[in-house]
Amino acid sequence: GDIGRLWIETFSSLLQQNYHKSPAMLLSAANSLSNELCDCLADPVKRWCAFQLLHLFAKDSQPIQSGDDIMIPSETEQQLSEWKETMDEEEGIELEEDVSVAASWLPERIMSLLQNIGNVSASSHSEPDGQDRLMMNLLVWIASLDILDVAGTVDMRNRSHISSLIQKTNALGWIMTSALQEADLDISRSENMFACLDMEDGMDDFSVQKIATLVLFRTVESLPTLVKTWYNDDCPRFLRQKLSAFVDNIVAPATLQRELVRIKDATTFGEMTVSGSCVSREVVATYEQDECALSVTIRMPSTFPLRNVEVDCQKTMGIAENRWRRWALQIMLMLNNQDGSVLDALLLWKQNVDKEFEGVEPCPVCYSVLCVKTHRMPDLECKTCHNRFHTSCLYKWFQSSGKSVCVICQQPWSGTKV
Repeated sequence: GDIGRLWIETFSSLLQQNYHKSPAMLLSAANSLSNELCDCLADPVKRWCAFQLLHLFAKDSQPIQSGDDIMIPSETEQQLSEWKETMDEEEGIELEEDVSVAASWLPERIMSLLQNIGNVSASSHSEPDGQDRLMMNLLVWIASLDILDVAGTVDMRNRSHISSLIQKTNALGWIMTSALQEADLDISRSENMFACLDMEDGMDDFSVQKIATLVLFRTVESLPTLVKTWYNDDCPRFLRQKLSAFVDNIVAPATLQRELVRIKDATTFGEMTVSGSCVSREVVATYEQDECALSVTIRMPSTFPLRNVEVDCQKTMGIAENRWRRWALQIMLMLNNQDGSVLDALLLWKQNVDKEFEGVEPCPVCYSVLCVKTHRMPDLECKTCHNRFHTSCLYKWFQSSGKSVCVICQQPWSGTKV
């Protein structure tokens, strides 16, 4: 007991001293021990030190595995088999890819903990070790979101794959319900929510309440579509108003500001210019292509993502109306249904515009040349009308319509891969 605490106090002061002096040494240790660090989060004595190292690992994460032979943890492999039993073949293949990408970024222990969170009932906080378990789950969740954001910056497709796995685990509902009950929702806008993770402050702000408040903020920021779906379908009524006010007062202003900084720092826009304002809550992109001036205005409601963004392309010159309407739909799909950031949505829109000007026809289901999730081009052609679709879009269409007919010509589906 006392010796353990003394040891931890010594270790934490060493950690604080070396955090800025030799971060590479700490990062190397954190990389090799990420699974063990997750387990230490359950111990109140070791928790702060373990999380500081795990946080360092997550903020600077690299793929843990790469190549074709990605090892999927056996627990996840088993779960994957169960999920696939209720899916058609194409959906199963898509989910396999989601799990494989997630396993290449998330440590094995984080993947199994996410699965466990999804299987827990939200009332378990009152059990003897309930608060320790809660704190562990909230901290693992923060690390997962940090890894998700880093992976999404490397390639926006990673974000779709990892968030699809998170959705399948059902962990988000438990996390949101738990965090909403523990968080300080009356926090002021000027307060730094990230202070509870700060190395310099030591353990002063490292409390369940502060961590839960940060978890709410980061979840809404990093998984907007999953949060919106949960809010509309599963959020307990007594928490709805609380979450909506918290998003309006705290999350929406801060996340838009953070997004505008990312847009300002982006180096991948080429000839597209993007500007935005936190006051009007609008982001405007203009792009000149073949003597046409293309313009997109994205309006973010004050409770985004609980309410959908609006997209307006009316200022576009020299383009048929049905075409720019389709572009507006495509950007709205990315932002309202795909957990995409504004930066991702604009970059994908630009790539789509380039493809369309090269003469590639968009998929009639999602209005996009490049599939939002995989960035593949339409690769299934109807033998009757010769329209081309993204495989995943077409199978989702079959599922929702309940019949296997072509979206355009309505003939029984017969198609070929192209």
